Amino acid sequence: MNTWFSKDPEPSDKKYKNLEVFRIFFIALILILLIFTNLVVFIPLKFFESKFNLDRRSYLIVNFVSRLALRFLKIDYNIYGEPMKENGCIVSNHVSWLDIFSLSAVLNIVFVSKSDVSQWFGIGFLAKIVGVLFINRDKTQIIANNQSLEDRLFLGERLLFFPEGTSSDGLQVLPFKSTLFQALIEADKKLLNLYVQGVTIRYSAPEGEDKRFYGWWGDISFKDHLFRILSNKKGGKIDLFFHSPRKVSEFMGRKDMSRSLEQEIASILA
Repeated sequence: MNTWFSKDPEPSDKKYKNLEVFRIFFIALILILLIFTNLVVFIPLKFFESKFNLDRRSYLIVNFVSRLALRFLKIDYNIYGEPMKENGCIVSNHVSWLDIFSLSAVLNIVFVSKSDVSQWFGIGFLAKIVGVLFINRDKTQIIANNQSLEDRLFLGERLLFFPEGTSSDGLQVLPFKSTLFQALIEADKKLLNLYVQGVTIRYSAPEGEDKRFYGWWGDISFKDHLFRILSNKKGGKIDLFFHSPRKVSEFMGRKDMSRSLEQEIASILA
């Protein structure tokens, strides 16, 4: 559930024509088949990688499926900079569920998500299968959350989380919450040489649409947002800006890291 509300009114509900309804269900079917195919290949490959300590290649399947999904959604994407190869965390601004496809198309990462997503019908099940790390944002769970992140980092996994804690209209970066950065600092003390990289996701709406077209926020339901995206045939664009990776040890603390990365990511949208 999204918790951020803009001062400006949300886009009005749309009434779909017959051809748009057909497109919605046709593209939805394609996406379901893509995700199912991904799981059929991904799960056995992931199992063998873990059991026989093989090099991780299962993420290439996720990359390929995510790119296909974006293509069917009529969304082009451009990449600026390079994803980091070092161990550590990647942090990004959060616009909508489309961020998952956008980032998965080019990265080998494990997403960190709030625990209530695990209860969403269908999506929660899929997220568990692909290894999403769920955390409880309750203040009483800070120690447990930090330990979970540290455990994954010790396994050599590269984590990605959204420090805003919710999605926005895509035109701005919301204030970062610094709590999860503490886990990265604590892990660096034990593991050393961990890095953090900021990524800015910038969406460009299809021609003639509201510039906030891809944002999922306020009272917009998942169904309404999904249908809006699926019905579009004009095509939009995503720009991914990978900022320079930085050593965790360079920062004075979690608040310094949070503030610095927030400013860096927001500079692209200014």
